[in-house]
Amino acid sequence: MTVDRWAQAVRQQLGVGRLLPLGKAGDGAWITEPAAQAVLRRAAAQVRGARLVSLRLSLADPDGTYEAAVPAPPSAPA
Repeated sequence: MTVDRWAQAVRQQLGVGRLLPLGKAGDGAWITEPAAQAVLRRAAAQVRGARLVSLRLSLADPDGTYEAAVPAPPSAPA
């Protein structure tokens, strides 16, 4: 098993989910999908009268994708 496949298997077993870029191309910051969901759900819970029913994370501008200046962590899916 290659290192990439091993890392992906570990991430899957831990339930880490996708690694998402956080910020701009040169920032080199990443967040796991479950962590992003947790933060957004906590923020929504603070809004009086609001109820978060579902949550979907995707690229803000799919047509404007670019190569990150800082590579993704080795365990990030290709």
